[in-house]
Amino acid sequence: MKTRTRFILTTLFSLLIFMSVHAQTDTLVLTREIALELALQNNPTVTIARLEKAKAEAKLNQTRGNLLPSLNASGSYTRNLKKQVIFFPEDMAPLFGGSTALEVGNDNSYMAGLQFALPLYNPAIYASIEAVRTEQKIAEENFKTQTIELSYNVQKAWYDLLLAKESYDVISKSFENANDNLDNIRKLHSQGLVAEYDLIRAEVQTENIRPDVLQARNIYDLSLSFLKILLNTDEDLALVIEGNLLESAEEMLTTFNITTAERSLQNNPDYINLGLQKELVLKQSKSLKASVLPSVAAVSNYMYLTEANDFKFGDYRWVNTASAGLQVSIPIFRGFTNRNQVKQLEIGARQIQLQQDYLKDNLSTELSNLLRNMDLALEKAGNARKNVELAQRGYDIARIRYDSGQGTLLEINDSDVALTRAQFNLLMAEHELLVAKIQYDRFTGTQTAAGNL
Repeated sequence: MKTRTRFILTTLFSLLIFMSVHAQTDTLVLTREIALELALQNNPTVTIARLEKAKAEAKLNQTRGNLLPSLNASGSYTRNLKKQVIFFPEDMAPLFGGSTALEVGNDNSYMAGLQFALPLYNPAIYASIEAVRTEQKIAEENFKTQTIELSYNVQKAWYDLLLAKESYDVISKSFENANDNLDNIRKLHSQGLVAEYDLIRAEVQTENIRPDVLQARNIYDLSLSFLKILLNTDEDLALVIEGNLLESAEEMLTTFNITTAERSLQNNPDYINLGLQKELVLKQSKSLKASVLPSVAAVSNYMYLTEANDFKFGDYRWVNTASAGLQVSIPIFRGFTNRNQVKQLEIGARQIQLQQDYLKDNLSTELSNLLRNMDLALEKAGNARKNVELAQRGYDIARIRYDSGQGTLLEINDSDVALTRAQFNLLMAEHELLVAKIQYDRFTGTQTAAGNL
């Protein structure tokens, strides 16, 4: 009986633990850093780029393998349907029964062998290794670029979500203020202190805000769904969003100064990629030029063979031969194919250089615009904070004046609209500042802490 009771208690306890863990995993507390980590772990674009980097590394190891020794085994069986012949001068014909052709060999021929080769000097292989090494650099840079791009998209979606969430809070607060004001006017109207017109106007004002609340909620839901897509998480997963635009902007400004910002283009992903593409084309050209140079290899052969007219394997006499030496290969003429291929690659390198020069000019302008936008957003945010404080004070004064019979309902409505607009302007300015910063990070190839995964 005690054993059964203990078993039931243990089962219930395990069930409670399972339900507790399951309940915890149904809701995820999400911050910007956690969102970045999830995206970099789950998003397929980064996974594909990571596999491409591994593929490039395997290709480099494959090319390096051409410098290692090679050992090949071979074997063959030949049935001589017509045996080979040796021809002799006619004056020797009497010695061979009047024929000048003598058959040699047997009906069956067997051969097994090993061949060893070691490249001693092969410029084409060395040049190919350099070209493939550049391809590996391109794959690594592409992985880095994909990581930076995903980091930008996730952070942009995160700040859009915060903007939608806080905009919803602002419009909800405005709706709450309108409801409070409506309740107050209803009390005053029931006491005969305000006219029916004020009551009707307050009811209309409240209902006019309701569609904005619903629209703001819809925008928040859409922003949340888009972020889940980037994180590659379940659409039904409940998320608790931690963070706000004000704290994010203040945190960003503590670690970043616009006046001392990096203005170099050397880390821009597009600029780096063009430079690597040019480097690859030049090394491919070098590899083609090296393919017409002589190459030297050490070779060795070992053969084990026999011939017979029957299939009595136990009676066969096997012989072996061995040889070793140097093999020199000198390409002489290939119909000018190499020359024209090299010419095409050199023209391609010049084209890339022109694109890089043109891109550099455009990037300089784009960087100046980014920093100018950040400076403007910072100024707008500072002004908007002061304006929110003034608008809040004006709304409080309008409420007090109306309650004391000195103000009008129009003053309350106007001050509420002014406060809501000021709060929206502040949110938009902070959002613009944060988006401008992550655009700058993407431009300069800067990775966040999570982006180093």
